[in-house]
Amino acid sequence: MEIINKDNSHKTILKATGIFGLAQVMKILVSIVGSKFVAIFIGPFGIGIVGLLNTTVAIISSFTSFGINITGVREVSLAYAEKDQDQFSKRFIVLQRWAIIASIFGALVTIIFSKLLSKLTFGTSEYYLWFIALSVNYVFANLTSTRVALLQGLRMVKSIAISNVLSSILITLASVPICYFFKFDGIIAVILVSSFINLLVNFYFTRKIPIDKVSLSFAETFQKGKPLIKMGFLLSINVIFGQICSYLIKLYLNVNGSSTEILGLFEVSSVILISYVGLIFNAMGTDFYPRITEVQNDNSKVKELVNDQIEMGLLLITPAIIFMYFCGPVIIKLLYSNHFLGVLLIFKAALFAIIIKAIIWPLAFVILAKGDNKLYFKQEIISDIFLLVTTVFFYHYFGLVGIGIASLIQFILYGCYIIPILKNKYDFSIRKDTLKILLISLLIGIAACTITFTIDYPYAYYPLGLILVFSMLYSYKELNNRVAIYPYLIKIKNKFKRNE
Repeated sequence: MEIINKDNSHKTILKATGIFGLAQVMKILVSIVGSKFVAIFIGPFGIGIVGLLNTTVAIISSFTSFGINITGVREVSLAYAEKDQDQFSKRFIVLQRWAIIASIFGALVTIIFSKLLSKLTFGTSEYYLWFIALSVNYVFANLTSTRVALLQGLRMVKSIAISNVLSSILITLASVPICYFFKFDGIIAVILVSSFINLLVNFYFTRKIPIDKVSLSFAETFQKGKPLIKMGFLLSINVIFGQICSYLIKLYLNVNGSSTEILGLFEVSSVILISYVGLIFNAMGTDFYPRITEVQNDNSKVKELVNDQIEMGLLLITPAIIFMYFCGPVIIKLLYSNHFLGVLLIFKAALFAIIIKAIIWPLAFVILAKGDNKLYFKQEIISDIFLLVTTVFFYHYFGLVGIGIASLIQFILYGCYIIPILKNKYDFSIRKDTLKILLISLLIGIAACTITFTIDYPYAYYPLGLILVFSMLYSYKELNNRVAIYPYLIKIKNKFKRNE
């Protein structure tokens, strides 16, 4: 199995983040190309229908999948840490059987309520056959999640990265012809084919992972799967509650916005902060979650790993955020148009909030990795409530700027809530060297945030440019102290020379 060397935590984090980050960027680029062609063939109405169907499927999946996509990774990581092939095989077989049960449950719910779902989604029950056809999607999706859990739980970094990019390419190659020949009538086929391709690709990349044939009765499967499903059920409720809070925020902005553009600006800011800037968190989380799960019984190792992750997160994210502050107007115009420059008002505080998130984000994984179901459920519910209440409150008084402020306040409140819990329950504390990086990163973020509040573009470019240079040099210096970046740059340079 392709397991990363654990001798150098900082090196492992940087390597995994680089590989996953590059894969995510390539995946997005491929998806953009595919989406462009699909949009031409099925039009805005067709794209809207795809969005509605995907949202409906995602909500049902949240109800019926029992959080297998998250609990599965933890289960595989714990099983691998035991170094017992027989127990590893048993845990995976239990996971896979429960995934099949969840698939059947999701399919039955969709089929039984197909006419109601059609009515709620499209205002008419005549599309109920679409939902009956989509019931197969849950089988593909849940079986895929068990294979993804194998790759992520065993920390097979390159395999995950390659499989993600390969899936995107194959899905694009399949989707474009379907939409070209069948137009609107090919929408269901595109969704199902995409899920099936994901399943095939992940099966291919996990085909050589040894899973022994072990005998497990239904009673044993149920008994061993109870903790998995119990935790997964709470995670499902968390996801659903988060979706409800997000829906309420959008509903509030749509009803109380000073113009019809407010909701659009909020959506664009979310896409940039979550889909693009959030790439770094996705890349880090893919490797970090299984790593912390493996050592979850040793509080001292958990403390070291979390501190290492905070350091690397801040050193990578802070320059990226300052770059976003510096190039914000250009990026908005490039990705969208001048009509969306109002997003910069949200960015004033929301970008700084991402730096706070880099500190808080690894802490949430501690409780998840330790399997403290009720505490994790509570912390996520509280986080969603913080975001809902602060967004409504600050938007009411400050408009678009208030949306960014709400995001900042939410992470600060969440940090004030979770840090004392980790300290008292798991003896967690922040190291002195980590605290130094934390404070300097916060000062850099505060400086950039203050400039955007007090100086308008283009005059803001000059001080922001200086802060960007300082941030990049500081991050390079600290990263080089931990990972020795210079030798890697020399290797890359030599490779290019050999290829000339």
